[in-house]
Amino acid sequence: MIRTLAFSIVVLVSTIFFSLAAIVAGLVRAKKGAYDWVHRNWSRTVLRAAGVKVEVTGLENVRPGGAQIFVCNHQSMFDIWAMFATLPVSLRFIAKKELSRIPVFAHAMRQAGHVFIDRTDRSQAAEAMRRAGERMKNEGLSLGLFPEGTRSRDGALGAFKKGTFALAIETQTTLVPIAVDGGAEIMPDGLRLRPRPLLMRCGAPIELSGLDAGDRDDLLARSRAEISGMLEEARRERPLRAESSPAV
Repeated sequence: MIRTLAFSIVVLVSTIFFSLAAIVAGLVRAKKGAYDWVHRNWSRTVLRAAGVKVEVTGLENVRPGGAQIFVCNHQSMFDIWAMFATLPVSLRFIAKKELSRIPVFAHAMRQAGHVFIDRTDRSQAAEAMRRAGERMKNEGLSLGLFPEGTRSRDGALGAFKKGTFALAIETQTTLVPIAVDGGAEIMPDGLRLRPRPLLMRCGAPIELSGLDAGDRDDLLARSRAEISGMLEEARRERPLRAESSPAV
C-alpha cells in the first residue's frame, strides 16, 4: 500500500506541474512541440513511478511527425500514458466531458488541443469530432481514439462505435490500429498498484485516402480484427501473468 500511496502522490503532483506547464505554453503561444514535451514527460514520470515498462513493437508502422489516426483498445489510463510515452508524433485525444470539470487539468487539455465530447449528445459529439478532424489537418496533429467508448475493466475487447471510423475517413490520412494489453491488471480495483509490463503493438497502417462513408463498416471490422489479433498475440507472449504476482 505504501507504493500505491507514493504512486498516487506522484500522479497528483506531476499532473499539476505538467498541466501548469501546458497552460504557460498556451499563454506564450508555444508551438505544438512544447505540448508534446509535456505529454511525453508527464507520461514517462507516471509510468516510472508505477514501475510499469512499456514493451512496444511495430513502431516502424508509425510515420514520425506525420498526422495519423491511432485507434486503440482501452483498458485503463495507462493506455494513454503508454501512447504518449512511445509514439513519435504530436498526439491528441478525444476525451469524455467528465474530464472537463477537473480544475487546471481541463484547461491544460484544451490548451494542448484535446477535445471533450458529451457521449450522450450525438450532435455535440459529432461536431466535436468534426472540429478535432479539422484541427488535426490544419496543425499536423495525430489523433488517438478509443472506439469502444469506455474502458474494459476485464481486458476483453468490446464492441466498436461507428462514429470513430466516420471521423477517421473524413481525415483522409492514415489509420494505425494499436493494441495495448496489461492495463486492466495494474490497478484492477483502483486501490492497489500491481506493476505489470504493458505490451503495445502497432499494426500495419490503413490508408484512408479515397474511402468514403460507405466504407465505414468495413473499416471498423478490419480495425477491430487487427486489434483483436494483436491482443491475442500479446497475451501469448506476456512474460508476467497477473494471477502469479502479489499485490503491492
